[in-house]
Amino acid sequence: MLRTLLFSALLLFPAAAKADYFLWEDPVSHLTITFPDTWKTAHNQKPDDILTILGPSEHGFPKCVVKTRDDKRYVIFPPQYGRSIQNEAVSSGFWKTYLDEYQDYNLAKVVDDAGLGRWHASYALAGYTDYDGRVFEKRRSIMFASLYYDTMYILECSALEHAYEDWYFPFMSIVKSVDFRKMYNEVPSGHYRNFMKKAERYFWVQGRPDGVTGY
Repeated sequence: MLRTLLFSALLLFPAAAKADYFLWEDPVSHLTITFPDTWKTAHNQKPDDILTILGPSEHGFPKCVVKTRDDKRYVIFPPQYGRSIQNEAVSSGFWKTYLDEYQDYNLAKVVDDAGLGRWHASYALAGYTDYDGRVFEKRRSIMFASLYYDTMYILECSALEHAYEDWYFPFMSIVKSVDFRKMYNEVPSGHYRNFMKKAERYFWVQGRPDGVTGY
């Protein structure tokens, strides 16, 4: 089951003020994300959606959607190539393909060398027409994507076109809260056991029944 933890965060000023937030974790990818308790979860619409949250406004209909997609194309590369991989795999071409899911899209901006969670990312600003099940809506969106180890993580936050600017800062607060399960070690070669230490060494020796000798 999806796990949701509720915790309280005290604001610095004023000291008496208090805001509540949900900390949500995906049990499969272990991605975590935090959002205000004034937002509510909704049913996911697409197969790769893992979380859909709706903001507290019937005027702008803000929402954020988190997606994950398996992508093992670059797992053989060590982490120091992460930035180059992002520039190759998650840039303008990626966002154009992604936005093909929508009607009348306009890709306004793509920025590489950004970040999402603990990894490299790109982000895009776009407008498009979406169908909410009742009517077609003109929406504006900010979208982040990060290919971390074997998973593409995508976070899209959008609002009705006229209300997007009102929700930009709440969107960015949610974006900054995202984190991934750690998959890479800080040490480039990893932490490997010295398997030769205190181990017996064997060499091939002709003339012995077992063919080897040790020291």
